[in-house]
Amino acid sequence: MIVGVDLAGKDKNASGIAILNKNNIYTTEKYYDNEIIEICKKARIVVFDAPLSLPKGRCCLEINCECSKFGHFRKSDIEIRKYGKVLPLTFRGMKKLVFRAIKLKNIIESLNKNTCVIETHPNTAKKMIDVSILKRFKTNKKISKMTIHEFDAMIAAIVGYFYKKKKYIALGDKNEGTIILPKLTSP
Repeated sequence: MIVGVDLAGKDKNASGIAILNKNNIYTTEKYYDNEIIEICKKARIVVFDAPLSLPKGRCCLEINCECSKFGHFRKSDIEIRKYGKVLPLTFRGMKKLVFRAIKLKNIIESLNKNTCVIETHPNTAKKMIDVSILKRFKTNKKISKMTIHEFDAMIAAIVGYFYKKKKYIALGDKNEGTIILPKLTSP
């Protein structure tokens, strides 16, 4: 099972969830960490649409901290910019998202040592996925009826599918954190 998560920065906002099992995709929205963890701890691969690490050398994302000299971007953030814009991790709205994502990643990995947790960027992945691949999957609702969060979670889950098939590219430095994108070929 592969789970895609379009994580919200705050639990008062909906996070999109997509569960990919064989060729079936079930999408929904969840709010609370315990709901997300309960789904993700059973997965083989969990794919977050959220940064899962800090820039190398950073202990936090505060501008007035000594660690700010290490910058606002990870190597993966810089590399993905050739495909489009990404927000700096130090951007006010991103800080909560980053720390929530890192916390969830650590909990999920501690609950299931066999779960692989990776990061993607659905807006970029959408540009790389051949639309015809969507026909391979049966969804519980029409794409036109999905929320944007469910749709992005579905794209994240499909990135997990490419990852499982070893048809992906990894941007960045594995010691700092990578962003996984599908290769431009169909799987």
